[in-house]
Amino acid sequence: MTLELIPITQLTLPIPAPMSDRAWQQAQAYRSVESRWNSYLNQIASQSIAADLAADFPQIRISPDSDTWQFVNGSVLELNGKRIVLLSSKAIDHSELVIPQEWVDIPAWAGDYFIAVQIDPDAEMLHCWGYTTHQRMKAKARYDASDRTYSLDAHHLIADISGLWVIQQLNPSEVTQTAIAPLASVAATQAEHLLQRLATVPNPRLEIPFELWGALVSDRQWRQRLVELRQGATSVRTDLTTATSRLSGWLQNAFSTGWQAVEDFLGEDAELALAFRQTATPTSTVRRVKALQLPDRLLLLLVSVESEADERLGIGVQLRSIYNTETLPADLTLTLLSSDDEVMRSVVTRDRDNAIQLPRFRLNSGTEFKIQVQLGATTVVESFLV
Repeated sequence: MTLELIPITQLTLPIPAPMSDRAWQQAQAYRSVESRWNSYLNQIASQSIAADLAADFPQIRISPDSDTWQFVNGSVLELNGKRIVLLSSKAIDHSELVIPQEWVDIPAWAGDYFIAVQIDPDAEMLHCWGYTTHQRMKAKARYDASDRTYSLDAHHLIADISGLWVIQQLNPSEVTQTAIAPLASVAATQAEHLLQRLATVPNPRLEIPFELWGALVSDRQWRQRLVELRQGATSVRTDLTTATSRLSGWLQNAFSTGWQAVEDFLGEDAELALAFRQTATPTSTVRRVKALQLPDRLLLLLVSVESEADERLGIGVQLRSIYNTETLPADLTLTLLSSDDEVMRSVVTRDRDNAIQLPRFRLNSGTEFKIQVQLGATTVVESFLV
């Protein structure tokens, strides 16, 4: 007596060696091991299944958005106006299907159907072991906020994969999705600073709130920009020094590159706008903010300039997190340096600080100084001329 391991209703396909070799070669364009495997497995899944269905469904298409594999597992087939998300894995555990939140809660990405795909590169075999709809998954799956995934137990999956193709022939307009909440809009300026922040972190999809992450990756230009930043990002920068900013020019609305009005920078971020307003000085004060990219985070440097009665300039400097509720890292140092790099004043973060600032100081016209931000081996320096 033989044991039937794979029910006849499930789909099993061989993986041609040339397809496997080509997919693995193309996957080498990705920097991380995880991204390479995402690329390889998802190329195999989408190409194999699309080829198998082409005779019955010549209109089937593979979604071209392969740049998503740097961030999230999953590939997409488009058929009859429906999105079929293939979730590929090497694991032989068929106890549950794990679906990244992006394929569920981003309106432009959300799948109509989800197919569980196991790929065995050594045996050169692909096995589809179950599927579900968006509607059924939302009703039955467990959501894990720690890694932003939905998990659906295997007994909630439909094992008869052939049934999905029958539906596409007989009832392609089947209602498959439950309601999906729209994502909040992100201002272009805020998006660029978020992208800079995500350029070097290990797992960008978990770094910022899902609503912001979803808005970024669902925009093709922003997503490609993030791919470019991460592909060319370096892990450590030890000394970043920028061009000198002339503060007297700020009083005449002449600003150096990178320094923006607080309102222009923040966009719709009401909480952070309130935090900056609470530090405001008289209305004659000019305030500008600049984003500083450290290896694993983005920080905001706020500089205020006010003309004094004795023709000196009063200057305030504050450093804070990009989110009002996010704390600064321990041992982050904000320092006022002379033009000769002598330390004039310095402050260091304490436990749970979300902002630090230097005591307000006054300088004569023509004086040069520097503001230094240091965290571990990374030092960022901004130079100024009064």
